[in-house]
Amino acid sequence: MEPLRTSDPTKLAGHRLLGRLGAGGMGVVYLARSAVGTLVALKVIQAEYAEDTDFRERFRREADTARRMTSPWVASLVDADPEAEQPWLATAFIPGPSLGEAVAAHGALPVRSLRVLGARLAEALRELHVAGLVHRDVKPGNVLLALDGPRLIDFGVARDPGETALTSTGVVVGTPGFLPPEQARGGRDPGPAGDVFSLGCVLAFAATGRPPFGTGALDALLYRTVHDAPDVEGVPAELAEVVGGCLDKDPELRPTAEALSEAFTDATTSSPASPPDPREALRAVRPQSPEDEIPGEEERAPGEMERAPGDEAWLPEPLVRLIAERSAAGLALPAVDETEVDPESAGAAPTDTTATRPPTRAIGRRRFLLLTGGAAAATAGGGLAAWWALSRDGKNDGPIPTATGSVHTLGLHADLTGDQKAVGRAQERGLRLAVDEFNSRANRPFTLAVKTVDDGGDPARAPEAAKKLVADRSVLAVIGPTTDATALTSLATYDAASLPLIAVSPGATALGVIGSRSFLHARVTDAILSLYLDAYLRGIAKSRTVGIVDDRAADAHAWEISSTLAQILRDERQPAVPKVVSALRTDFGPTLDALLDGGADSVVFAGYHDRAARLARELSNRDFPGARAAAQGVLDARFLSAAGDAADGWVIVAPVMDATVAPEAKAFTAAYRKRFGAEPQRYAVETYDVAQLAVKSLGSLTAARRTRQSLTTALRSATYKGIARNFAFDKTTGTLVIDGSGVYLWKVDGGRFAYQGVAPYQVST
Repeated sequence: MEPLRTSDPTKLAGHRLLGRLGAGGMGVVYLARSAVGTLVALKVIQAEYAEDTDFRERFRREADTARRMTSPWVASLVDADPEAEQPWLATAFIPGPSLGEAVAAHGALPVRSLRVLGARLAEALRELHVAGLVHRDVKPGNVLLALDGPRLIDFGVARDPGETALTSTGVVVGTPGFLPPEQARGGRDPGPAGDVFSLGCVLAFAATGRPPFGTGALDALLYRTVHDAPDVEGVPAELAEVVGGCLDKDPELRPTAEALSEAFTDATTSSPASPPDPREALRAVRPQSPEDEIPGEEERAPGEMERAPGDEAWLPEPLVRLIAERSAAGLALPAVDETEVDPESAGAAPTDTTATRPPTRAIGRRRFLLLTGGAAAATAGGGLAAWWALSRDGKNDGPIPTATGSVHTLGLHADLTGDQKAVGRAQERGLRLAVDEFNSRANRPFTLAVKTVDDGGDPARAPEAAKKLVADRSVLAVIGPTTDATALTSLATYDAASLPLIAVSPGATALGVIGSRSFLHARVTDAILSLYLDAYLRGIAKSRTVGIVDDRAADAHAWEISSTLAQILRDERQPAVPKVVSALRTDFGPTLDALLDGGADSVVFAGYHDRAARLARELSNRDFPGARAAAQGVLDARFLSAAGDAADGWVIVAPVMDATVAPEAKAFTAAYRKRFGAEPQRYAVETYDVAQLAVKSLGSLTAARRTRQSLTTALRSATYKGIARNFAFDKTTGTLVIDGSGVYLWKVDGGRFAYQGVAPYQVST
């Protein structure tokens, strides 16, 4: 809970406000005391939304739905006034954390807790469905944990399945990753069976600590929900069939909420020494198919909470203690002096003064349009000019002492000390080499400086690192960050400052389509790499049936590659055998069995180096003769050491050149060696190219127009022919125009990555 702000009133609708429980764009939820002293969660809507007839109707419906709920496992309505100038709704205050918060802080729940959770939530849904309503947004954030059981909250989108008003065709309502496939498609509104599917997702999350359809971009979650099997490895064996039944793709085959309530209740109320299997109760009400089978023992998720021996509370000790502490804190809150505020600001949503994210566009199937759209080649001049031998060691971020005129800074946001520090250091050297070259020109119109920040590869540190560059007004453009995760967490910081951010090594498609005003994606995305994998496998390796391994441990990175490649092959009517592997699975034998049974004569691994090595060893043990391929996530020395001899023959498609052997990089490599006394590492020449692009764009501006915003416009309008690739960008999104350049083949030969040159490329039709 946060303290009240100076703009908050101390009283509202007869309630004394004590603090803020949460806030959003449409209003605030306060912790408040009613006139009789009861603690409530008071939801207050901003006046501007109250003026919207449709929005007020939705709020009125939420209040009406809450009034109809009498289940003890629903946060009960205390009072509401949807007709007030600022509509408000008060529900009983639940001092416990949400299920999402609890799992994030303390890990997966033990079996007893899962049984109680399932039974109580199913009972709450049963009552909702009997009343003719559907919740439509059952998720961990809408489940609060109390000492006597869970509470289902937030009926803002609940409605009668037969209603059509206030719902737009094709609009997906709910939370991706926890909504049913019929809802994910956007064309069919879910009935009660949709809530059951969502409950299955919630229970899988509570049992394993991760969502059953992973995380990542919106379209990735929707696609997996519709097409992929859920990741339920780690769900306790005695609950696996119950949860699996909830997650059936066919709504007709899912159990009802009543059947689930009975199944979980029977298991929960039985003797703890010999708990009955709720699957047996479920069999009587769930339609069976010949393929149904009872899974065996599953691996437990790491960090699962254990219940102390003899403790009969439904929650583990850490959560019991947390709830008790929050209850005591709520009761002990002191009185608050009344303040006078502007009526227009009362209850208003908080203002974030540090960063403002632009409106986010929905991520649809745009990535697949990239595969079929035409692409013009970037042909503008550039390339490698003369080189100067300079004596500085590259550690001084300032301009050279004899510089004249204005000084402009190019920032580098990189991982310089973490897991990808080799890439970060190579990027720093590539940038410094380009800046040194420019500063050595006698007639330069300005002087360039370099400023570096290190996030250590930690997404949590990345925004603070970004703020350091944003605060330096001389920084007009930033190259980086090094990884997808750090780029995603820091993008909003750069965007709020209109500071152009040019990504050299990140490959997430989401970066280019989330609505940024200042982002430029200077490499092909992971999804586009699938075009090159397809061209290699079917053009060079002559594969007839491609086996595709989507490793959930690599989340969005794996999904982009695997799903796009599968889509390409489907469009071309080529056979493929896709297989999703749980992040918990360490034995790739069953996966390989499935691929071979499907007739796969080649294998593509969509994931990272460590687990690729496991698959490589399994393929080697089976004497698999076909092609084995992966993307840049496997281009890592640790793959070679972990896989050993099994790595030989693997082909990697990556957006990075080996400048030490590529003929077109000969001059660059010579200058790099002279400047740093070492061989250029991967991503050095790519960063040099991007730095040259930034310098060219900055030089095209007059002195008065050398601002961050003007440079963003110039960069998005520029074309440049670099050493490693050609550059041209979509002027609206900053995504790269695809022309076939910038992607290369590597092959493991004799325990090392051997550069093979430009990767084959073809546009899918």
